[in-house]
Amino acid sequence: MNNLEYWPIFIILSIAWVVPLVLSRLEISKVPSVIVEIVMGVMVGPFVLGWVEETAITSFLAQTGFLFLIFLAGMEIDVNKIISSFPRGRIKFVDLVSNSLLVALFIYFGSLLLSLPFAWLMNQFMEVDIVFYMFLLPTVALSITVPILKAEGELKRKFGQILLMEGAIATVMSIILISIYSGVLKKGFQVELLLFAIIFIVFIVVYWLGKRLMKVRSFQQLLYRLEHAASQIRVRGAVALLLFFVVIAHLIGTELAMGAFFAGTLLSLFVSKERSALLFKLDGMSYGFFIPIFFIMVGVNLDLSALTQFQESIPFILTLIVGFFVTQLIPALIMIKVFGLKKALAGGVLLTARMGLTIAAAQIGLSLNVISSADNAGIVTTAILVSLISPSIYKIFNNGKEEHHNIYVFGGSRASLFLAERLKMHDMSFITLIQKKEILPDFDKKSLNYKFIQNLSASVVDGLKLRSADLVIVLTESNNLNQELTRYIKNELKHSKIITRKQSATHDLIDPQGEIKFIDHDVVLANHIENMIASPDSVSSLSESFGDYRLEEITISRSDINRKLVKEVPFPPAGSLVIQKRAGEVFIPHGNTHLLVGDIMTVIGSHAALAEFRSILEK
Repeated sequence: MNNLEYWPIFIILSIAWVVPLVLSRLEISKVPSVIVEIVMGVMVGPFVLGWVEETAITSFLAQTGFLFLIFLAGMEIDVNKIISSFPRGRIKFVDLVSNSLLVALFIYFGSLLLSLPFAWLMNQFMEVDIVFYMFLLPTVALSITVPILKAEGELKRKFGQILLMEGAIATVMSIILISIYSGVLKKGFQVELLLFAIIFIVFIVVYWLGKRLMKVRSFQQLLYRLEHAASQIRVRGAVALLLFFVVIAHLIGTELAMGAFFAGTLLSLFVSKERSALLFKLDGMSYGFFIPIFFIMVGVNLDLSALTQFQESIPFILTLIVGFFVTQLIPALIMIKVFGLKKALAGGVLLTARMGLTIAAAQIGLSLNVISSADNAGIVTTAILVSLISPSIYKIFNNGKEEHHNIYVFGGSRASLFLAERLKMHDMSFITLIQKKEILPDFDKKSLNYKFIQNLSASVVDGLKLRSADLVIVLTESNNLNQELTRYIKNELKHSKIITRKQSATHDLIDPQGEIKFIDHDVVLANHIENMIASPDSVSSLSESFGDYRLEEITISRSDINRKLVKEVPFPPAGSLVIQKRAGEVFIPHGNTHLLVGDIMTVIGSHAALAEFRSILEK
């Protein structure tokens, strides 16, 4: 009992519990909690208080925490959204720079290209290995960026997706390039250096097998039956998938992080992100236990003796800091077109954070004798300093509201207020543009996103720089203004994703083949009054509990339930199928109704129930 292994774990988890409480209580939002956890790890580590030292157990838990962090980062990548965001039809520059994958690729390869002249410039003043530093400079610390983006609520937005994707690309490419370079220096070029490609092949094979397995009806029923039981079958399967890819990465001699990332990306293709209870469970297990241990142990394991040569390394450290910022910030400016200057700078600064991969790369360089022990100490010190500085600067630049949205509502009426409430509940990216001051207190009271415009006009619309995928809802109290704005957006900007009042329509706006949709206020009002007369209790109940129950349309896209009967599908009991639409026909579904891919199902239920409906009906 004298060497009780639970003592250091107790200290670590106590720190993990106290840090967010203290930061929240003191309202300190500029310093990310992960940085404080690292600093606290240094404090309790062997170089200061000596309460915690690295043991086999703490080392294993910290490594597992790092793998779970990279695994969850892979899960956050929305492959389907990236594919669907590729521009179609008439291509504009803004469409290209708003695609997450294209922007991420541009930032990484831009950083890689800038690293070459910067490494050459460094070599003019101090002797360095140009190729090694070219690969070192673009490395990104997913372990720092992911928790910060998650805490800021950015991971679900396009801005966060771009940074996440760039970090993922930088992680994978840095591992591949440094591994190949180190192999060439050790043994010369050999075919074995290309073994990392095996993990891509395994990814494709497992994905193919997974798609086939998910079509097996008995397997689906078994998963559903065991999901909420003590077995927690989906969680166990997710962890097994993670470890399978980690083992593959180990066997082919590449970084384990690459295996974890590919496992997360693969699983993301089978679950629907925020709609899946699995992600909530994995989040709780990872961020509640494993990941804090990783960050605190990073601090515990920091070798402060490496800082004894700090004064001699100051010029080298300052040069390296400049290199990290310059090579990352300049390519990130491509995001200005979509997010504005401050947001683009914030993204570039956050991507400058360096930690695990940079330090690991330095260790590889030291073992290859391409850098000295002093250079290694300088790189470690720089990684620590940049990881402390960049998140704080990011917080300063990213303190404003989102500059671009997916939905723009030209409002000011009560209808636009009610619509804003519902869009907020759906967690959609929107903003309401208002020129009527009287309604502003209602928007403030409910914390709804809006912008007051003195005069809604064509110039205001121009300033939005609409993308082809953006939805515009014209819902002011003036039919003339609605007509004027709609005509300008459609005819001058050639933008057709518009919803407006039917009373505001004119002959030149009506286009049966276009995407403009008209809402007839009289019809909507008549339908609502009809429901109040025919079903007063139902309408009253839904109105009073709108926050808990609501209607939603879901299109069936999962092939494994195609042609199944409603009674054969384990729908959640907290909701119900209301209407089924198929090829222009509308009918009420019952137990013996067949479900076909392409059917549009109107369902009612709580937020959790609707999430389950989506996971069952959608891919």
